[in-house]
Amino acid sequence: MKKYIYSFLISLFFSLHTFSQSVEVTNFMRLNPYSNLNNPAYFIPYNGYVGIPGVSNINFSFYNTGLLYKNLIATDKNGYPKTVTLNKFINSLHPKSNWFNTELDLELLGFGFRIQDYFFSFGYRLKMDQCFKYSQDLFKFLLQGNLAQNEDGSYLYTEATPAKLEVNPNINIYQEMSIGFQGRIFDWLYVGARPKILYGLVNIKTNKLGASVYTNPEDYTISGNHDININVASIVPFYTGANGIAFDTESFYFGNIFKNVGFAIDLGAVYRINQQIRVSASVTDLGFIKWKGKGSVLNIASNPLANSFEFSGFTTDQILNFIQNGINFNLDTIFKVVNNSFVLNELKAYTTMLTSKIMLDGYFDLTPSNRFILQFKGYIMGKNFLPQFTVAYNGSFFNVIDVVVSYSMMRKNFANLGLGLGFRMGSVHLYTGTDNILAAVNIFNATRTNATFGLLVNFPTRPKVKEAELRSLFRQKEEMLEVEGVKE
Repeated sequence: MKKYIYSFLISLFFSLHTFSQSVEVTNFMRLNPYSNLNNPAYFIPYNGYVGIPGVSNINFSFYNTGLLYKNLIATDKNGYPKTVTLNKFINSLHPKSNWFNTELDLELLGFGFRIQDYFFSFGYRLKMDQCFKYSQDLFKFLLQGNLAQNEDGSYLYTEATPAKLEVNPNINIYQEMSIGFQGRIFDWLYVGARPKILYGLVNIKTNKLGASVYTNPEDYTISGNHDININVASIVPFYTGANGIAFDTESFYFGNIFKNVGFAIDLGAVYRINQQIRVSASVTDLGFIKWKGKGSVLNIASNPLANSFEFSGFTTDQILNFIQNGINFNLDTIFKVVNNSFVLNELKAYTTMLTSKIMLDGYFDLTPSNRFILQFKGYIMGKNFLPQFTVAYNGSFFNVIDVVVSYSMMRKNFANLGLGLGFRMGSVHLYTGTDNILAAVNIFNATRTNATFGLLVNFPTRPKVKEAELRSLFRQKEEMLEVEGVKE
């Protein structure tokens, strides 16, 4: 059965808000082999591990800078809604850069093994990375209305000062196959790399998506023009027919899931200054996906000859018809309007970049069981950069319990108290955590919410593999003793 692409895109857009930046709490768990995902050079204290398929490593998160309940609804002392505060909500938004980002990372198959000082791993993952950026005017115009006025009584949205309704949705859904390497080059230096082959499933790449809207003060007609340019790709080919674009499910075959090929790599290094202090750096998800295939890659753009619009309201007859017969949308009429306003072209191919991350951190081991961490991480999303700062504590006790407490900051996002817990029962390893435990009690006011969960089997079952002592430190001690002996 063929389904129209317009319905699909609308459904996909709203579904984005159910699943954004990566969950970090597992990065600080010394007993967890998946801490290596943050930096492929991190030491893994096992001879091997096997993930339970589908549940070994599940990460889900979102980052929301603007759509907060407390800014839109005023409550009484008991927490019940009292009034709607539109102005407070609108003023809380950034003029151009508001974000609603989501991310889902699910390992379907994973394992790793050690050969002397080197550790190798394999992972097959399903990933979804979505970024949605929007302007203040998007909600300012919709909530205040087209007749909003300035303090002097003049209309806010005129032909000279139109509302700039700008949105920028982007989404990547893809498969990832990786082979990781981690090794000790010297007793004070670890290096790691994880090359990845990517297979794209669905993509929306927004080059432009905006509209300028204003009101005629004489007859209150809403006028404007749109400027839209979006690339879309899917493993299900598109079909161009008389009624527009539909999915050609009859032409789909299993091999399509491997046709949008990409490549990425994770690189990292850890430098051990002494037995208690180390610093590390990494870059992860540095890569791209090339979307291609006949009939599977489209560009949707505004028709330069028909990119203006005008709405003068409903007539009395139309309103009476709505009351008597309800609202009845005619798909043929909608497709006629859409096809006249937009130009749909097949593309041979286009390329999208992943959301790359850069990371710098420092570790201090107060005791062999108690570690403190300071970390800086940045997310590169096209021309945009989102920084994050984190301080964390990790307690590793009896080779059984892994505890993490963290605090992180991002733009417009300062209340992030994280908590993670791992527990090894023999060879079975269960862990869970979140970067924002406060969101659980106030989800509608959370600017960042995420969770992680996993179940795997570690080897060996009893003592863990320990890092080597720094021989250079012992040489220094021996030299000092020799010098002191000479002095004596």
